[in-house]
Amino acid sequence: MFDIDRWLEIWASIKSNLLRTFLSGFTIALALFVFITLFGLSNGLQKGFEEEFFPPGVKKVSLYTGKTNIAYRGKQKGREVELKLDDYYYIKEKYGDQILSITPSITKEISARYGSEYGSYMIQGVLPSQQQMAENTVISGRYINEEDGRNLEKNVTIGRLVEKDLYKNESAVGRTIQLGNTLYHVVGVFSDEDGDDEERKIYLPIQTMQVIYGTDKIDRVDYLPAEDLTLAGIKELSSAVEQDLKSIHQVSPEDLRGLRVRDNTDGLEQTELFFYLFAVIVFVIGGGSLIAGVVSISNMMAYSVRERTKEIGVRKALGATPKSIIALVLQETLTVTFIFGFIGVLSGVLLTNSVDDQLTQYLIYDPSVEKRVIIMAVVILFLAGLIAGFLPARRAANIKPIEALRDD
Repeated sequence: MFDIDRWLEIWASIKSNLLRTFLSGFTIALALFVFITLFGLSNGLQKGFEEEFFPPGVKKVSLYTGKTNIAYRGKQKGREVELKLDDYYYIKEKYGDQILSITPSITKEISARYGSEYGSYMIQGVLPSQQQMAENTVISGRYINEEDGRNLEKNVTIGRLVEKDLYKNESAVGRTIQLGNTLYHVVGVFSDEDGDDEERKIYLPIQTMQVIYGTDKIDRVDYLPAEDLTLAGIKELSSAVEQDLKSIHQVSPEDLRGLRVRDNTDGLEQTELFFYLFAVIVFVIGGGSLIAGVVSISNMMAYSVRERTKEIGVRKALGATPKSIIALVLQETLTVTFIFGFIGVLSGVLLTNSVDDQLTQYLIYDPSVEKRVIIMAVVILFLAGLIAGFLPARRAANIKPIEALRDD
């Protein structure tokens, strides 16, 4: 492999047919350039699509209740099903290892006032985990915390637009806000990328809200599945939670209104299928180009072997083994393949990295190529070289010295 004379022979062979070598190698370079570029753009499109339409909170699962539409276990249909904090604790304890974050909530529309300014807003009694669930960003002060709930504090975190409406040019943090007939202390202000609706909400500890409104009921439970949970796992978890809660509240398993779980797994599965098919198309295009390159290299080497028939015959007459002849041809094939393949891979990587920030308007975010893809390209290069050189090498090894010396 490291025989200087052999490398000089390979270089002499390549040099004697530069144009043919270049044209054959170019197909390999182009194939890998297309593969790397398309793979990077496909990866960037998937990132952009997920960033714009499927933020982390999109996997949120919500548990709702309503009126039953099927009579069950002696209970008439039309019964109102009511969730309580015990249901939240049950889900958290039984399925906690599959859940990243979970919070119960109570929602009411209420009149809010500060000084002479007032308006109607949605207030929600929640746990601190709501911040992660709703992807709220605190822009001043802090979010409600566990201590607020334990001590039944009348503390609230308000949306940016609530502060803008009621406090005008003042900071709301540290001031009071009247919700209905009760005064609360504003401890923080949050913003949210979802826009107006979310930023017009007011959050307070759910324990405080239950005491003030004299109820032990909750409206719903939201949770984020663990990050390592697959879409199939999320659907399985949703189904298990739904059936458990239906059993606890004596709701028919077929009842679609009394108690229901909503998730976005169907939409996410469609998206995954789309990008899977897109990846298949990329591999088909790249693979087709690569096959063309392999055929071109193989033809080049076959022609080279044909031209060097006498030379190979002399080698064999002087004692060269078929193994050494095969090694010579394969080494030349791999050399050409790796040189042009490296140029193709490098060009693809440089292109995808150079357009990193220029394609965001087309929903293509960070189209750079991962290391595993580059490693895969190197493996493809090696296999392509072996395949391209195999038939010419075998033909060269089968050349008979006497027939070779007679060859014109």
